[in-house]
Amino acid sequence: MNVMTNGEKEQFCAFAASLLAPPDVAMVDDLRQEELRSLIEAYAREWGGDRQLPSALTKEAGKKDFLSTLQEEYARLFGQWEGEKISLVESAYKPWTTDKECGMVFAASTGLVMGDYALHMLEIYRQLSLKVPEEFRSMPDHLVLELDFLALLYKFASSAQIERFIGDHLDWVPELKEAMEKANPHPFYRNAVELIHLFLQNEAKNEKGNDHGQKKIH
Repeated sequence: MNVMTNGEKEQFCAFAASLLAPPDVAMVDDLRQEELRSLIEAYAREWGGDRQLPSALTKEAGKKDFLSTLQEEYARLFGQWEGEKISLVESAYKPWTTDKECGMVFAASTGLVMGDYALHMLEIYRQLSLKVPEEFRSMPDHLVLELDFLALLYKFASSAQIERFIGDHLDWVPELKEAMEKANPHPFYRNAVELIHLFLQNEAKNEKGNDHGQKKIH
């Protein structure tokens, strides 16, 4: 497979965002497309991932109960009040603030939302006149929004801007992957996160040697 174009990366990021949004009929319909399955397989092979990864994402998409199965698992893994409570929000994986002048006792704590990184995302959206969807109002640094924004960057931004955004705002995906592994997730969600992780690793590898200050995705 040839090196992905920015247009292909834009499409991939939009698709990846849909995998970690609350599951719906449109996402399941996409997974049933042979062309998309072939493309996922090609990506996984190109990035050095498990050859079984594509089938783990798509093999059950034809079943009648597939959507309800994903909805139940999504609630178990990512629900706010019960289950594993795995966060898909960047702020939860990082110190709430890096401001040394902040007098809050929880300033350096992790596991909180609306921290520095969320405020930074809000400022980016404000500068670009982008509206945060109502369901993400309290978590503007949710992975779904960040992947959608990355897709937008691949369409309009420079390589340096893209690299900086990945380094600044998507360097926590390996921690998400670790959290997922501990939760014994449905193969669909395990492999959705793995696919995103592989993509980011590949992007970091492609940019290696460029001096833009990106933090690498390990």
